[in-house]
Amino acid sequence: MSIFKVKQWWTNDKLQLDETISGVQNATCLKVEKFNSHSDSDCIVISEEYLLKIYKPYPNQETSNVVLETHLGDVALQIETGKFLTGSVDRQILVLHPQSYAIYQLERKEGHTDAGEQNVLKLMIKHSFTRRADSLVHGSFGNVKSRDFICIQGIDGSLSFFDQDTFLFMCILNDVIIPGPVCYIASCDSFVICKSTWILEIYSYQQLREFSELNVRQNKKNIPQWIYNAGEEVTSVQVIQCGTCIFQTSNNFSSIIALGERHLYCFQDNGLMKFMIKFDYMPTCFHAYLIGWYYEPGARLLVMLASDDAKLYVYENTSLLWSCDLFNTAISISRCFLKSLPGGIVTLSNTGVVTVCYLGTEPDLNSNAAPMINEEVDPEQIQAELEKVEQALQAITENKEQEITNEATIDEIIKIKADVGKPVQNLTHDFTNDSSEGLHLLMCPIIIILTCKDPKLIQNVQITYACCPPFAFSESTICLDNINGTEIIETQVFIESKGDVSETAVDILFTITDSVGKIIVLSRKITLPITLYCLPVDVVLENEIKLFINSNQSCVDFSEIFADFSEQELLQYGGSPEIVTFSYRANKKTVTLKSSGEQYSIEADDFPEIASILDYFIFKLMDHFARMGISDFRFYIKCDKEFIKQITHKFLKSIEAHAKERIKLKTFEDDLNVLQKQFTLIQKRLLVQYGSLPPGDCDQLEFLMKDTHKRLVDSVHEIIICRENVCRSSTTLMAIGHLIIHILKQTTPDDFKLKLIEEMLSLNTIYELYQEWEEAVTQALSYIVNNVLQKSEKDKEKLAPVTEQGILSHINLKRFLKQIRMVLDKMFSDAWTDDTEATTHKPKEKITRIEEFVEVI
Repeated sequence: MSIFKVKQWWTNDKLQLDETISGVQNATCLKVEKFNSHSDSDCIVISEEYLLKIYKPYPNQETSNVVLETHLGDVALQIETGKFLTGSVDRQILVLHPQSYAIYQLERKEGHTDAGEQNVLKLMIKHSFTRRADSLVHGSFGNVKSRDFICIQGIDGSLSFFDQDTFLFMCILNDVIIPGPVCYIASCDSFVICKSTWILEIYSYQQLREFSELNVRQNKKNIPQWIYNAGEEVTSVQVIQCGTCIFQTSNNFSSIIALGERHLYCFQDNGLMKFMIKFDYMPTCFHAYLIGWYYEPGARLLVMLASDDAKLYVYENTSLLWSCDLFNTAISISRCFLKSLPGGIVTLSNTGVVTVCYLGTEPDLNSNAAPMINEEVDPEQIQAELEKVEQALQAITENKEQEITNEATIDEIIKIKADVGKPVQNLTHDFTNDSSEGLHLLMCPIIIILTCKDPKLIQNVQITYACCPPFAFSESTICLDNINGTEIIETQVFIESKGDVSETAVDILFTITDSVGKIIVLSRKITLPITLYCLPVDVVLENEIKLFINSNQSCVDFSEIFADFSEQELLQYGGSPEIVTFSYRANKKTVTLKSSGEQYSIEADDFPEIASILDYFIFKLMDHFARMGISDFRFYIKCDKEFIKQITHKFLKSIEAHAKERIKLKTFEDDLNVLQKQFTLIQKRLLVQYGSLPPGDCDQLEFLMKDTHKRLVDSVHEIIICRENVCRSSTTLMAIGHLIIHILKQTTPDDFKLKLIEEMLSLNTIYELYQEWEEAVTQALSYIVNNVLQKSEKDKEKLAPVTEQGILSHINLKRFLKQIRMVLDKMFSDAWTDDTEATTHKPKEKITRIEEFVEVI
């Protein structure tokens, strides 16, 4: 923070219109130049949307400061000054429009009467082109001394070269997505091109000219003279210039200054970095200039830099010489030499205000103090406004605004109907990739119908779809700004990757904003059809794991439960109404369902295959008896102790596998971070070697850079594979966890403990990015072990995680698994005890522990 402030010398604030338009100017809309017709002082040329304004500031405000103001007829993107016409003595003004450029000559005519002189902006050349322009740069390309050539950069990154109104050639750079700054270096006839990949590349004019002719031959590449990876976006670049000559700062090299988001870089034109400055603020623009001639020993390179908090900093190399406050946040800054003020500072704000100031030494000792307001305030008026705001807030909270009459709720205003369609073949292959070929061929439409009685009461609706892998949506979020009566929205769900199916339901969230700004969130849940992720196959009679479901009703034919398949499809692979086998489309694993009397059985070789089929089967079974009008339908999941032991062991193994995959992924990510830093360091060392005179031996560094690059690519591939493995292990963990919760719901009479276990596992958050699953479960697990299970202090100390190490460390992961096993064993043992007591005693009334539940909340 500085206690100094610049001294204002002149401003066009009073000449601006009352209604200013911000955002129509950029850093290239300000130019300070001296013309032959006004040789006694510099002129300030600015463009403001369609207007071109030329000022010649005077300290006397009575004298007119406006030289000329004209309407261009098109939006001005950038203005430049130079000698663009052959044989012209004076400098011209070049204005860049979106699809054309114009060259003007400023002429001054002396008046014959007391009316005074007249300034005229004469159009010399106007040339149109097809590609939309972004910026331009000019200079004596190819060492042509008679005039300046023009290079226009399109919004697609192409470079078009012109001589006056003649098109020369075009150069297209394929790796440019967003155009960046381009600057010309006259001393070596080269161009500095800042690409959207955060890399500075230097090409000679001859290279670009030859590259334009080789565009049709894709097998040849144009290699830059040197590059620099800045690692951040470069907002502007400047080469120190004076007229048409480049100032040489040392050893006949030009200085290239590039401004990034948090750094300032200074290079010689051979790629040697002279210095770099790191900022703790956000810079907006800069202007570099030289004090003294380049051949003088005491010549100094200074850089003026403006920040987003309206501060001005002056640097010499890496040393901060001066800092002070500006009057406005500057988007462009330059120097001017006026008749009464040599070496002034010109700034342009985003509202079009031009200010000429100079560095003063009078301190502002209270720069952060708010300006004093001397207006009289009526306390009664303030109190009335406060009460009005409180009433408005209360009306929004209680939903009593006049726009919603008769206390209508959102449910009454907007009707939501969500349904799922029949899966269809996707013939376009829009979502198919190499890793999961053929999985995306089956698409299931989800159709939502929104019906609004009064669309004026609804501002907008945002629909968010949420599902668990391996499923994915073609569109995860849809926004509706206007609802005209009835809206029909359709999106597609498909299988994205290979893995276990852990959840077959889709959550749909509706974020509704009403007319008064109140936000209401509604939700709907839809079960996906089994035909999307399963298909009938040959019957598999022998399976390792069996789960039995007893009911108080006779068994129903599978053709009535799995109505998504036709009866012919279920029977064509040797199935019957009492037995059917399904195969998952994602992982090709099978699951078999059998029925006999009043008992169903679900058989598979592993537990994850049972989970999703169990949820779907029970949902369809209850729906069948509800449609039949049978209200006393009951079912009971029957499993022995050996089954519980196996599923507990499998659940712990899935947690361990998930943790190991996470550790492996973290290792590769750390290696990638180290390799990236190493690669950047090698590049910097190579640039130093290339720029030294004579150049040093670079063979070892080049070999090391190639080896590091290869290791970088390998690490990225490994990270991609590890992330797929983490996702696959997450689906297995989630599927087994859902199966355990489902069994506990049928066997555990204590709803409070069951709720605690379900919230502790929080399986639906396993794919969230804000917190990893093991870290989240550890906190809740510690509470249950210490308060619900009421272990001894010695056991608590043995099971407590080591705080000095991460949750995924060996000792903490071992204790974490031991706590999970302890909790599950306790829950299942209580279920078996209660079941035994229920067979010998009369069942007791269920007790809700309100005090303990409140404590947990």
